[in-house]
Amino acid sequence: MILPMLADAANSLVAQAVQAGPPSPMPRAFNNDTTLFVFNLFVMTATTFLGAMMMGKQARRIWIQRRYDHPKDPVTIYRMILLLAATGITLRCGAGAMVLWGWNPDDPVTTARVVMAQRWLDPIAVACGMGWMALAILGEPGVEHQLRKAPLPVDMWSRWPALVRALAVVILSFTAALAAVCLR
Repeated sequence: MILPMLADAANSLVAQAVQAGPPSPMPRAFNNDTTLFVFNLFVMTATTFLGAMMMGKQARRIWIQRRYDHPKDPVTIYRMILLLAATGITLRCGAGAMVLWGWNPDDPVTTARVVMAQRWLDPIAVACGMGWMALAILGEPGVEHQLRKAPLPVDMWSRWPALVRALAVVILSFTAALAAVCLR
């Protein structure tokens, strides 16, 4: 169903609008503001990769613990909430980054395909976000009760080294976004 729609991108309104508009290295919504474009490209790219890292981590932990954790255990609910939130933000920001990276006024067909792909990914991302919120609301009483039952000290300082990879992703995303805009 999606493939025929992507094939029709050559005749789509998006392709016609891109072709009819002035040749610009960025979508018209940015009003030729290079700083805004770089910032959006950077944020969308970095968040896509950070969300994908979180998705992988949570999916891996759910898989490894599948024999020990019951589906209604607070830790399972917590992991599912994080997995759905990470999936939603990854898909949404990934689609946004895909449009910004794929914007090319010289190739309106490819640009239209990328925009149409974003339109298909956005509802899936929103559905993940709605699932995350619903699960958070439904699981909140049990998770809060369990956390108050026997609170353990939270040692956040030991996890700081895990943020080094995330910081590297942010720095690389900023460098790539700046280079892409400067070299266009």
